[in-house]
Amino acid sequence: MRKNEEASRSLQDRALTGVLLMGLGLLLYSLSDAFIKHLMGIYSVKQTMFLRAITRLAPLLIAMYFQGGVKKVLGTVHPEKHLVRLGVNLAYTYAFMMAMSLGSLTMVYTLSYTSPFFMVLLSAFMLKERVSWQRWLAVVIGMIGVAIAMKPGSNVLELAAILVLAGAFLGSLNKILMRRLAETEHSLSIAIYPNITMILVTLPFLLPIWQSMPWTHWALFAFVGAITAFGQYLIVQALRFTQASVLAPLDYSTFLWVVALDFFWWQKNLELSTFLGAAIIVGSNLYILHCTKKEQNTLAPFQKHS
Repeated sequence: MRKNEEASRSLQDRALTGVLLMGLGLLLYSLSDAFIKHLMGIYSVKQTMFLRAITRLAPLLIAMYFQGGVKKVLGTVHPEKHLVRLGVNLAYTYAFMMAMSLGSLTMVYTLSYTSPFFMVLLSAFMLKERVSWQRWLAVVIGMIGVAIAMKPGSNVLELAAILVLAGAFLGSLNKILMRRLAETEHSLSIAIYPNITMILVTLPFLLPIWQSMPWTHWALFAFVGAITAFGQYLIVQALRFTQASVLAPLDYSTFLWVVALDFFWWQKNLELSTFLGAAIIVGSNLYILHCTKKEQNTLAPFQKHS
């Protein structure tokens, strides 16, 4: 009896640790985006994307050295699949960076929560997965939330919103392509190639528009790269302690962080339409998560006996 109690307490402690690590990791991601948005107020989007890719690539190359070197990590049997995914990833990143330079963090994050809706659509049409009517209904309700959050009226905000929605769709497609690549490719290569591509594609456009930077801004870019890498590490560690289904709802804690960052950094207040739209979108996403988990539990006994 005592052993069972100790085991139960140990599992709870691990779950709590996972939740705390995930929360801190998501906070660091939100903070890094705030710094990037700040830097895009000084430098062009292309220069910011270039430097962001470099700072992200550095720790990945160090990891590659310890994971077996260039040949083992970057060797591929499906170069054409990498090329398709890299094109999608490039468009997805550019769309989000442009949107971030135009709109508030709150608006960008709110509309980026539509990613699960696009995952449902792509899973149905690309992966031929069965999607229940409850999940389709959640998608429709979620898109109503999007319409409320967008609050048409400002050309700049409308453009930023369209870019975020395009980025969310491309990001969902990117995830599906990553899953397919993960079956045969080294996980580090899936992370390294997009950063190399970003550097090579943006470099030719930078020569005529490059702005010289003080060492403090170089240090700031390096700091952003470091906290992004650390945030990613914390999220991976969180998944070791706690089931993904438990951690998934925490993704929406970023809404609180970006609202606070917009208010204290850029003095932007949260509009009622944005809050209402975000509530509907997040509620729809959580319902999709509930339906998915329920369907998996229903199928589990049949999968065991198949």
